[in-house]
Amino acid sequence: MLLDSACLGDSVKVLIVTGQHSHEWERSTPMMQKILEKTPGMEVAVSQTPKKGSPPAAWDGWRPEFARHDCVIVDYNQQRWPEPVNKAFEQYVAGGGGVMIIHAAKNAFPGWKAYEDMVGLLWRQPGFGYSLYYDADGRAARDEAGRGPRAAHGSNYPWKMTTHDHTHPITRDFPKHWVHALDELYHAPRARIKRSDIHILLSAWSDATKGGTGRGEPVLWWVPYGKGKCLTNTMGHVMGGNTMESMRCVGFQVTLIRGVQWLATGKCSLPLAQDFPLDEVRLR
Repeated sequence: MLLDSACLGDSVKVLIVTGQHSHEWERSTPMMQKILEKTPGMEVAVSQTPKKGSPPAAWDGWRPEFARHDCVIVDYNQQRWPEPVNKAFEQYVAGGGGVMIIHAAKNAFPGWKAYEDMVGLLWRQPGFGYSLYYDADGRAARDEAGRGPRAAHGSNYPWKMTTHDHTHPITRDFPKHWVHALDELYHAPRARIKRSDIHILLSAWSDATKGGTGRGEPVLWWVPYGKGKCLTNTMGHVMGGNTMESMRCVGFQVTLIRGVQWLATGKCSLPLAQDFPLDEVRLR
């Protein structure tokens, strides 16, 4: 257990939206549900979209109840949702709701401006907007629209992580540097919203010898949207021969639980795990 029953007060209702994916949501969604349901006070529901290619009538019957939940996790990146669902989602976040985007969900829905504004940094073509990164000395830098590498990823490997904000409730007591387990690191995401609206909490070194950029790439960040907020976590690749290390990592599990707590309540009660990874991978 990552925390005891005294750590979380009122119950937190979480909705995971999934059902179509370029990755294996059939493994990632149950894993996140399991992690969260081990946390006292958290109640998790799953809303599964119709299968790809389903007739319109199947989509007509899919209306997730965002407003009944304190936090929504998006583990999805395929067909566009019906417009009534899009509008309900926008209203939920703008009205004060909290959303967490997991891994490839940041690649979803090209052209849905509200979603792109919520996520901030997305897998898009270089012309979409600027990209943010950290140089070898840890200094923040950017490539303007149309310049720099394309959004992509290299091979899977453990990431060397850097914590950039020790005042935020999610990362308040994280070590400056630590190691995340075997995972797929996205690089060169693009944004067109104001730079001041993108708050980067964690980055990882994108190893050039493994197909990366040779610079620090954003991993965990949040963006305000109306009265609500959107937290994007690019950890959590689950596909093919992946052994689930990306989600078994103690660091991922802490960011998942604390992320939900913060989105739902504005604070985090989960103490840092005693086995939090420093110089070596730690799995649960």
